[in-house]
Amino acid sequence: ITISTRTESVTSGDVTTTWGTPESVRAYVTQIDGSRYLKEDELVDKAVYKIVCWDNSYTNNIRIVYDGQTLYPIAPITRNPGLSMMNEIIILAATKK
Repeated sequence: ITISTRTESVTSGDVTTTWGTPESVRAYVTQIDGSRYLKEDELVDKAVYKIVCWDNSYTNNIRIVYDGQTLYPIAPITRNPGLSMMNEIIILAATKK
């Protein structure tokens, strides 16, 4: 997967959002839910993934690219010491439509 971090800055009352350089990260990715529904007369697919990777600096201000899809966290990131004590993080993320 690749992960980019979002930064927001305010200049003269205007908020500017920028995305950092994508970082390649090893991860274990599992699709845990999916649905298909109509939104404004368009068929939309939404998939939810559980992503396990090893880092301790990510916050919810990230976007993840996996298998050609852009995913965004839908719950606070969970941190565990992990079996190998390598700061395992668990991210629940979904496609954003």
